Amino acid sequence: MDTIFCMSWATPEMLAAVFIEMRDDVLFKWAARVISEISVGAGLDSAVLMGTLPILYDDIAEAVSPGVERPFATSKSTLAQMHGQERARMTNYSPREVLHELQLFRDVIFSELKARNVNLGVHECEIVGISIDIAMREAISGYCMLNAKINETFIASLSHDLRNPLHVANATAQLMQMKWPDPDLISMAKRVCNKLREVDEMIQTLLDASLLKTNMKLKLHIEEFDIMTLAEDVCGEILLQGGRISVVGKSIKGYWCRTSMKRVLENLLSNAQKYGDLEGAITVEVSSFDERMMLSVHNEGLPIPDQELWRLFQPFERMENVSVKGWGLGLPFVQSVAESHGGTVFADSAKERGTTFTLRLPIDARPYVRKD
Repeated sequence: MDTIFCMSWATPEMLAAVFIEMRDDVLFKWAARVISEISVGAGLDSAVLMGTLPILYDDIAEAVSPGVERPFATSKSTLAQMHGQERARMTNYSPREVLHELQLFRDVIFSELKARNVNLGVHECEIVGISIDIAMREAISGYCMLNAKINETFIASLSHDLRNPLHVANATAQLMQMKWPDPDLISMAKRVCNKLREVDEMIQTLLDASLLKTNMKLKLHIEEFDIMTLAEDVCGEILLQGGRISVVGKSIKGYWCRTSMKRVLENLLSNAQKYGDLEGAITVEVSSFDERMMLSVHNEGLPIPDQELWRLFQPFERMENVSVKGWGLGLPFVQSVAESHGGTVFADSAKERGTTFTLRLPIDARPYVRKD
């Protein structure tokens, strides 16, 4: 924040008048800087670009005026939150741009005061600075809340609409198995049911994605089982499809969600097959350390680029320059399962070592799971 020194002191009455006088200049210069410095702001029409900023400016002017019961511009107001929601709904802004434009707003206000040789007192500086700091936080909160709502509504509606015809198709395929005498036709109907089940599991992944962005824990069904046995079963199914997979380590019994851990392994093994060396082996390892179970999936091949590592667990983000299709939900789901068990997941990828994804979970996850 630019602090103004060695200038003429302004009384509260004078300061209020100055804020009113320079309003249009501030808004004009702010808009010019946004268009110049924020690429996604350049294409917005004037009304959308300005949004609620003129009102925020008026509230700041009111807060520095004498005799007004408004300690900060954002006091007892949802304006900044609505500004963030407008940016999420009506622009291509990311949270970074929302913060950037409010920082520019603050800078332009202080620059205009300096140009007019107006010296703010400490109290008035705090009113302006803190008002915009609070506006930044509340705008980001509003932006994130609206994005979460949009994502959840879209995914829930899409999943519901997709599941209705799937259930009808599945019931029809099951009826065919009962009615058809031909073993070959019965086998085909069973394959249809299996594929419909896989699609239904993909839809469940979409539903889970509605929680990923909000960092909510998944609802787990905890039971006691041997993680090594589960790993061998999952890898055995994939081996039937021609995979080169080995399972090493030791038997570890613990309390986890069998269904979600099965999906975790399937996701990690699928990624290892798609992104790893087509001729290289894939290794699943089960171990334990410090009351934690360690489950890792390793593959050889080109390492994950450094610039892509930070995006691996972001929903709907996928590696650039790859031809593999997908929604970018597999690894975020893996992370959500790990965290819902009270654990974590991390990736290690280098040319010399290959790529390894490791889950580190409590052997007894029951104290950590979501209860509702």
